[in-house]
Amino acid sequence: MEIISQRKLIKDFTILPRKNMGQNFIVQEEILNRIVECCGFTKEDIVVEIGAGLGGLTCRLAEQVKRVFAIEKDGKLATLLRTKIIRESNVKIIHQDALRFDYQRVANEAGQALIVVGNLPFYIASLLTIELLKKGDHISRMVFMYQKEVAERITAQPGNKNYGFLTLMANLYADSVVVLSVGKEAFYPRPKVESKVIKFNLLPFPREPVENEKFFSVFVKTLFSQRRKTLKNAMKAIGTFPSELIERLFTEGTIDPIKRPETLTLKEFVFLCNQLVLHLKMMKT
Repeated sequence: MEIISQRKLIKDFTILPRKNMGQNFIVQEEILNRIVECCGFTKEDIVVEIGAGLGGLTCRLAEQVKRVFAIEKDGKLATLLRTKIIRESNVKIIHQDALRFDYQRVANEAGQALIVVGNLPFYIASLLTIELLKKGDHISRMVFMYQKEVAERITAQPGNKNYGFLTLMANLYADSVVVLSVGKEAFYPRPKVESKVIKFNLLPFPREPVENEKFFSVFVKTLFSQRRKTLKNAMKAIGTFPSELIERLFTEGTIDPIKRPETLTLKEFVFLCNQLVLHLKMMKT
């Protein structure tokens, strides 16, 4: 099967990337090939592609896997893909927002977990990643390209300036590793920053048992909003918990109250959060 170059498609169809949708098309064919190689596909895989664009990755996926669900939010591009570019019978073009796609239904109908890939626009990258990380019961693996800033937040270590909520969520639900760095010249239009491709192997269960995931999200975000304070002072922003309870948790968790929130490990965040949730449950009984 002949794969038409992305630059030729852009020229032939007079494609004008939409800035409000974060459209930056990968035009280096070698990068598209390397992304597919990083995924390690088999002929039995069911793949969901987010942001099919001009089908550069879509066509390559169709050669490698059993079925491709290619999601494209831009209606004009979706129509172009469906009528002019994609000819493979194992590809379904879907004009939809990736946040609204029913991953569970597709996985159930396929009888197997999905692999999700894509070049994520900056404006939706964090939200979409967190939502998909929570779907480990029907997504087994994800391979996403991010702007360098987002990728560094996902893979940061405690104490690093990029370490934050997104880091913890990624660590809670998956094993992740950077598999490819991509220069600005690989895209049209050329972005201001470089990109990285991250591979996630989703865990069947959260790495640490979380008593209340909603409270955990609020707890973590609140502490990181106080990241330069000592942990003892930052905890005051969580709620009106007795000071003796907080002191006891520091002792039981062997956590230094003078540490800053940005230095806590995932295990320490989960311990403190779970104990506060249990305290709230006891107060209600």
